[in-house]
Amino acid sequence: MINLNSICKTFIVLLFAVFLFHNTQAQESIATARPTLSVGPWVLPEHSFQWEQGAQYVDIKGEEWAYDAFFRASISKSAEIRVFVPTLEHKVAAFGVKWMMIQPEGKKPGVGFSVNMSSFGDNFVISGYRVAVNKKLMDNLVGFVNAGKAAGGYFGDFTLAYGLGDRFTVVGEYWHHEDWQQAQTGLTYLINSETQIDINGGLLFNAANDYTFGVGFARRFKYNGPRNDG
Repeated sequence: MINLNSICKTFIVLLFAVFLFHNTQAQESIATARPTLSVGPWVLPEHSFQWEQGAQYVDIKGEEWAYDAFFRASISKSAEIRVFVPTLEHKVAAFGVKWMMIQPEGKKPGVGFSVNMSSFGDNFVISGYRVAVNKKLMDNLVGFVNAGKAAGGYFGDFTLAYGLGDRFTVVGEYWHHEDWQQAQTGLTYLINSETQIDINGGLLFNAANDYTFGVGFARRFKYNGPRNDG
């Protein structure tokens, strides 16, 4: 089990400071895994990395607040590495890889696959995997379908995202896990092509009918790739 210590906490604070003060320019817009449980098929463009952070409240005694963070880094045009960084000491870190198998273009659907590994004793074991498919349904409306295994069980997820102009996107989602079901909505705001903030809220359908809400941000950073002088 990997516990967060004071060095890791300092690292997170420094990353947040870089997020606030770093300036970068890019042509394409950021794509994130927030604020829904579903993801799209996209990976980061080459020579870039990304930090995503959120605070999420769930009305379950003893597990109210979570502050998990998410680091992503491009390794090719179609693949990225992903590290889930625990920011509560009882959490476990996870490492993942994601491939974009088919890039979405226009109304042509896109397909991605990701697999995650977590520490279990002295070993890393596969803790989850998913296939993600998206398709443009009409102007400003995109549908997402995810299926796979996570949190110890199999799941399916359906999400709709509707763009309100150039900066706002509203999302609605239904998640069906073999242990619980969840419906939620969210709103994202694009500050610039590299920076997004979001809010979300929803219900977990179980014996207690718990509710959840949260806020978060994501920031992408671009850098120059390796030189090839011949």
